[in-house]
Amino acid sequence: SSGINAEYGENEAEEYEAWKVRELRRIKIVREAREAREKEAAELDKVRNMTEEERKIWAKMNPKQITNRTEKGKYRFLQKYYHRGAFYMDEEETVLRQDFSKPTLEDHFDKSILPKVMQVKNFGRSGRTKYTHLLDQDTTNSESPWAQTNQLNTKFQANSGGTKLNFTRPSNKKR
Repeated sequence: SSGINAEYGENEAEEYEAWKVRELRRIKIVREAREAREKEAAELDKVRNMTEEERKIWAKMNPKQITNRTEKGKYRFLQKYYHRGAFYMDEEETVLRQDFSKPTLEDHFDKSILPKVMQVKNFGRSGRTKYTHLLDQDTTNSESPWAQTNQLNTKFQANSGGTKLNFTRPSNKKR
């Protein structure tokens, strides 16, 4: 017979014991998962049957714990922001505990030493933004119809609510 089948039946007792250990381990894991699901369902039913006051007290006594929380770091000038994500928050992995505020790729370069024209996101690309932020920009448009001082605008602004400087207390009388 061939070499593959010749080794198959030699250690049948050891293979059976190894299989039995693996199977018992699997059964234990399945049972623990089922018990955890049942416990969670019972807890959920208990919370659903509570009144609003009891629920507030229960929420104070059992706060939601995030175990893989990371500290928010400082961002550089024009550094891209990457959201940590909302999925897998209950898992304990080193990937989820990393610092998402660290600079990546072109963010390692200090953009504050560049000329003012080049201090924009995606410089030289078709989708680049014209402004870094609107703090240094005057966004008032003096040519807009609202800013014009003509007869129609003054009449409209005279009748609009909240523009009069004098305020009289409303009376209690109903008209």
